[in-house]
Amino acid sequence: MSFQYVIDNAENISISKRKRIAQTVSRAGVVKATSVGGQVYEFRVQLPTGPRWSDNRGLIETVEALDRTTVDNIQINKTAHNYISGYQGNLSSTSGITVSYSSGNTLTITGGATLGSGFRFKAGDFIQLGSSGSVYNIVEDVAFNDSSITVHRPVRETAGNYTLLVGQDVSWNVICVEMPTWTIFGYDQVSWSGGFVFVEAV
Repeated sequence: MSFQYVIDNAENISISKRKRIAQTVSRAGVVKATSVGGQVYEFRVQLPTGPRWSDNRGLIETVEALDRTTVDNIQINKTAHNYISGYQGNLSSTSGITVSYSSGNTLTITGGATLGSGFRFKAGDFIQLGSSGSVYNIVEDVAFNDSSITVHRPVRETAGNYTLLVGQDVSWNVICVEMPTWTIFGYDQVSWSGGFVFVEAV
């Protein structure tokens, strides 16, 4: 279960994938910014206060055993989280979709189901290149007759053809960079000193 326990039981989840930037301000007040790379996913996750310690102690132990040094795999695939990560397009099935990639942040659809109307993908959909590739967010709707996908960051994989995982099927390899401490309070209840922070391991 490990870090997946934290995602599945989250009270709130914040997902950031913004570019890391450096900014300078001139004497005249002009702001200049440049990207310094490292556009990775960061998940800030808060667990609720009050669950029974006796029900969760074993699961908490598996989280602590990973500590802040071990890479683990997470998914946002709980049924109740479908509104966060579920596929939004109109395809009856997303299995078997393949894409080709050469450079930049554009993919070309080369296989999968076809549509006569609607959208293959919508902005915000999650896709993953193969079972062990990186995860990307689609930034523009992909119409039924369009074969081009634009994603939020440059594709990290080498040029070639890939089978897509979509929506709740995608997964991230992450490291926990901030791990709160737990406290037993009242009778058999657990609380947390803060939130967990997971950063995509690349």
